[in-house]
Amino acid sequence: MTGGEPEAEPGPIESDPEGEVVARIWATVDLERTLGALGATEAPHLPDDPHLGARVALLRPAGETPVAILEPSTEARLAAWLARHGEGPAGRYVIQAPDDIAPATSAAGATLSRPADGPFGRSRLVLNGPPGAPFVVLVERRPGTIGR
Repeated sequence: MTGGEPEAEPGPIESDPEGEVVARIWATVDLERTLGALGATEAPHLPDDPHLGARVALLRPAGETPVAILEPSTEARLAAWLARHGEGPAGRYVIQAPDDIAPATSAAGATLSRPADGPFGRSRLVLNGPPGAPFVVLVERRPGTIGR
């Protein structure tokens, strides 16, 4: 992580579904160290992300898109990402209405994981982006599950 702050916005990926970005993903090998380096005094820990195999804390910079800081909790997708790319921007959580997820992703040619409960509620991971592309996790928009 250069400069101690998440600043780069993950770029679009092939088959990128439309939707509101609920949080950018920042990958780290040490959640507490990263939060300390950012001077984060208030970064609530959220439920783990089973799609990426990660612990999650949320930063809400004033006037900016929230940043989900993720640290591997298993030897899964996030750990593999860190081994290939190092710490830094790694994707985004995108809100989709439950009825819009399947049509939007199939129209874009995307393949999805099974649904699972994650840090922002019920979600699915887009599985077939280009090699090395940032993660896109589609979060179901449900009343009361995503606070901004």
